[in-house]
Amino acid sequence: MANFPLIQTTEGEWTSGKFWDILGVKIPLLFTQDPASLADFICHFETRPEDVFVVAYPKSGTSWVQEIVWQIYNEGAISSEKQFFRFPFLEGCACNANQQLVIDFKALPSPRMIKSHLPYQTTPKSANEDDQCKYIYVARNPKDVAVSFFHFVEHWKKVGISSYNGPWEFFSKLFIEGKAGFNFCNDHVLDWWKKVETQRRS
Repeated sequence: MANFPLIQTTEGEWTSGKFWDILGVKIPLLFTQDPASLADFICHFETRPEDVFVVAYPKSGTSWVQEIVWQIYNEGAISSEKQFFRFPFLEGCACNANQQLVIDFKALPSPRMIKSHLPYQTTPKSANEDDQCKYIYVARNPKDVAVSFFHFVEHWKKVGISSYNGPWEFFSKLFIEGKAGFNFCNDHVLDWWKKVETQRRS
């Protein structure tokens, strides 16, 4: 697909995972077989003032914060329902292999709690400043992120859902070069941080 190139880095016998370039973001191939539909879904996603997004670069502690936020909104309740359904992953559960919605976000009652790994520029926002929803950004030491991400990708490889093949040294290079998925970790954090600083000064 010309407008949504499929990216994979190769170095000798080592290979990275496969990623779509969707809206300038390296999104794992397994998220969708139709990048155009996912791009359209992200671009036209309508937020509500009551929405709560938990956003982070992958492996930064997103799941922990999601559970904390969910319990705050539910008076400390503990649920046996999978977090995937209580706190859906915006770009990760938009469409399944048949391009059907896994989660119907429009049908979810408010307040919707939504997870995302998208950078600041790509994360859905209201055009009206008065109708902005809440965004909770999670940041973690990038060294810890890289190690956790490597083990996560290794697990994906073992269960057959990642084409990654290589040692830690190769992965760490990909991570530093912004080729491990969702672009550069530092840029991801800094773009959200700049938004926070802008709001503090206003």
